[in-house]
Amino acid sequence: MIKGLKFVLFFSLITVFSLACSDSSGKKSSDADSATTTKGDPEKGGTDTTSLTREIVNPAAVAAWSEKVKNPLNDWKFKVELFETKETFKYLMTIEFEEMKEKDTLKVPNLGFAPRLQIKKGDEEYSCIIGFLDNKDQFREWKKVIASSNNLKVKTLKQYGVYLKPVEK
Repeated sequence: MIKGLKFVLFFSLITVFSLACSDSSGKKSSDADSATTTKGDPEKGGTDTTSLTREIVNPAAVAAWSEKVKNPLNDWKFKVELFETKETFKYLMTIEFEEMKEKDTLKVPNLGFAPRLQIKKGDEEYSCIIGFLDNKDQFREWKKVIASSNNLKVKTLKQYGVYLKPVEK
């Protein structure tokens, strides 16, 4: 009697587990499908299909800021440029100030549409604000780059994310 009960319990657990892992539409989801599209623009009902990778990477800077450093002896500048990478939501940031040259990776928040980055002048001398245009074409401040005598700093000004409404079945 106990052996039969163990078998039924085991079989029930296997059935529940397999049902929980299967897709309710009957279609198997693949890693390739989930790696190439995202869901999430709340303004568009969560039906965005922005690719997570780029087919063609633009070699030119997609956003840049540059200003001359006040120095009578050298032709130095403070310059920040953003370049596309193979991943849609990652950008290569290059920073140049006097003789310092640095590179960093920016991970742009996935807001449900392709990112549109911009750089504007900051409040301090040799500073700039990196941001992006939202779905209403409003500039959203995101990062601040500050250069001083021997320092380059990148500060996060604000953090962004997307609230997804639960889907009712």
